[in-house]
Amino acid sequence: MPSLIPLRNVTAVELARPRWPVVPLAAMKMLALDASPVGERGNTALVLERLLAGAVEAGASVERVALYEMRIEPCAACHACWYRTPGVCVHDDGMSGLLDKLAAADCWAFSCPVHVGGMTEGLVRAMERTLPLLSPFFEVRADGRTGHLTSPLNKDRMSVLVSTSGYWEEEAFKPLVAQIEDLSRSHGRRFAGALLRPHGLALKYMQANGFNVGDVLDAAHRAGTELVRDGVFSSATLREVSRPLLPQEDFIALMNSAFERRMGC
Repeated sequence: MPSLIPLRNVTAVELARPRWPVVPLAAMKMLALDASPVGERGNTALVLERLLAGAVEAGASVERVALYEMRIEPCAACHACWYRTPGVCVHDDGMSGLLDKLAAADCWAFSCPVHVGGMTEGLVRAMERTLPLLSPFFEVRADGRTGHLTSPLNKDRMSVLVSTSGYWEEEAFKPLVAQIEDLSRSHGRRFAGALLRPHGLALKYMQANGFNVGDVLDAAHRAGTELVRDGVFSSATLREVSRPLLPQEDFIALMNSAFERRMGC
């Protein structure tokens, strides 16, 4: 059982005091949230590593966090982090330190594969625990939608997505991209784009077997530099990262043959 932080009575002023940093940061700090169950062994890691390398080359400071290596309890929906212990969750686990890092980061880089639908369970659990970063008070945003008050610093901050999928077509990413876009909006951050690698199962295989996929990985590296320098990915870079690696019918034949071998058929 997770340990619980004792609750206390607070004043009304404290209710609107989430865990916000008090000064803006001079240089970009990027926090990469690796939400793959297999971490660095996964296909998404290939793209993420190149993105982060490009960001570092452009002058950003980067920290990578493996969510599946952390103990993160599910949100209890008790709202104690708003009403009783502002900015502090009742769960004392891995999110306690991660919240401070999230609050201080200029860029959230979500690294999440598409298995079935949208976010992996690890990312869902972590993001539901970001409630202490928000104020309970509502506002009407510029787009006419309601949202919770966020840190005034977040208007200059962003989030990005890195994802691979076993499915051949790019449409498989739509649910995940929509989730990340809405999450970014909820936290008052600008969604700066997504590096999407469809039929990602073929990427590592082709790299290991001498096929020419270097341009895809080079584009991911360039994307990191563009993000730090320009605050956005170029359309040409996004197209290069997601370009078809092989025809759909060839991909299906390749994958089915690989699965048959693994099953001993």
